[in-house]
Amino acid sequence: MKIDFRSGELCLTNNQPLRLAKARGLRVACTAGVIWITVNGVAGDTFLSPGQSHTITCNGLALIEGIGEGKIHIDQAPRFSLFKWLRCRFGDPLIAPCR
Repeated sequence: MKIDFRSGELCLTNNQPLRLAKARGLRVACTAGVIWITVNGVAGDTFLSPGQSHTITCNGLALIEGIGEGKIHIDQAPRFSLFKWLRCRFGDPLIAPCR
């Protein structure tokens, strides 16, 4: 199954985990309920309440489940670029200033 993460919220319930393989770089944001995230190879689990988010940093299998009923939004976390940061911090006369 292919999921279009830009389409909106996903509803999750008890005992119905969402399985994500190779999920590194995905940001999971809780929009309702309580969400439980566990990732193979990562010590400890993560629990999210509404308004909280978590970025998956490991490529192991990620399981995301609602404690009761919950809703999430998944998107790609922004990547840090040292080159962009240096250019914004110190300027580049050939490129317009960063905002």
